[in-house]
Amino acid sequence: MTDDLDILGVLPSDRKKLESMGITKIEQIAVLSPRQLGLGKSKSEGIIRRAHNIIANKSIEDIEIGEKEIRVKVKSLTKPVKKSVLSVLGVYDVHPGSIAVSETGDTIHIFRKSPAFSKIVENAEIQKSIIEERKRTEMLSKGVTLDVEEIKEFAINRGFEGFWRNVFSEIKGNEIMKKSLSVSLFSTFEEPVHSLIIGEPGSSKTLAKELIETTFKDISVIGANTTRAGLVCNLGTGDLGALAYSNNRIVLIDEFDKIPESDIEYCYELLSNGRCSVHSSKIHTEIESHFIMIAFANPREGIFRRKPIEEIPLPPILISRFALIVKTEEISEEDRKALFKEKFYGRSEARIKSSYYDQWVKVARDFIPEIKASERDVDRYIDKASRIVEMYQSTKLRRDLRMGDYIRRIPLSIARASFKDVDTDVLKESEKIIEESISSWEEHG
Repeated sequence: MTDDLDILGVLPSDRKKLESMGITKIEQIAVLSPRQLGLGKSKSEGIIRRAHNIIANKSIEDIEIGEKEIRVKVKSLTKPVKKSVLSVLGVYDVHPGSIAVSETGDTIHIFRKSPAFSKIVENAEIQKSIIEERKRTEMLSKGVTLDVEEIKEFAINRGFEGFWRNVFSEIKGNEIMKKSLSVSLFSTFEEPVHSLIIGEPGSSKTLAKELIETTFKDISVIGANTTRAGLVCNLGTGDLGALAYSNNRIVLIDEFDKIPESDIEYCYELLSNGRCSVHSSKIHTEIESHFIMIAFANPREGIFRRKPIEEIPLPPILISRFALIVKTEEISEEDRKALFKEKFYGRSEARIKSSYYDQWVKVARDFIPEIKASERDVDRYIDKASRIVEMYQSTKLRRDLRMGDYIRRIPLSIARASFKDVDTDVLKESEKIIEESISSWEEHG
């Protein structure tokens, strides 16, 4: 296994010397001087320079170059990162009085104080081109082939509402379902918003599934046969199920209510934190798979015969792993007639959406919104979430302490869709989605 000292090209004889000093990490080496490293001036300088280049390359997120100031935004500003950035920009190569350095948050500011600043600018331009090329390569590896700034402009002009209205335009009514599905799509694999849609046959579930499947890539589509065989582990064959191979993918599951009882327990932790242990007579393994699940299910008896909440077909503990559980709506007579007319004329097939929508989601997942809503608004939002937990913790629509994660992840997803921060409006939209998803279960069937 390659470690930090191997990456830096440290010879075996020098490795022993460094390890005896407790030096094994790139970050440790980055803050040392050649004399402190003690491997000879030339060799030490080369190793430290490589450490600075590696740390700077993986830490710098953006560089803004002005006539009198250079701003370098990093992922996390630590002492090794700061020293590495200043080193690769050549700050230590000019007279100390030639520039001034300060920092705010995760940004390093370098100010002009003499003509020597131009040398720093040259190095900054080189680093900027390296970072931009790295970003392009990363985007291509994620399937983003369009210009990122064009994608952002496309997204900002439409916003979260434009996304769910356009992507699911073929579906009549069911706005809370469309919003919930969109929130899931904009969540991240590290902080997923799993959604469960429960509805009677012919209630737009199939169309929603088809629209997601045809519009977006990196989708694991799991049909009813796979669901019945086992999502995590097929105890009959001992083979791992589809969820084990769905890391960094959207998992689209049909007939989730058909999941075998033996599989349910495995799903608890896998849905919560992306890890679980599988132990059976045929298989003993640890699974790590981080995905976003969008599942569709039928009511317990196929249709809603009584109070809808009593027809939820899955155990409350499994239900609690979903941030949003939505009951599909019956469409109005007007919408039903419009749908029948489309079918009559053969216009009801899901239209192929622009590739911008798939790439919009991919680029947005890298955006990190900040919480800008006032503390007063946040407290009000938390109070409502707490009341929901009190009301539904012991029901089939189980809402428990996991709501603490969901009330953070949902507004982040909404904000991410528009490349904006979580302000009061975003918080209100999140609150509305949560409340409407809950209230859909209080209607009488």
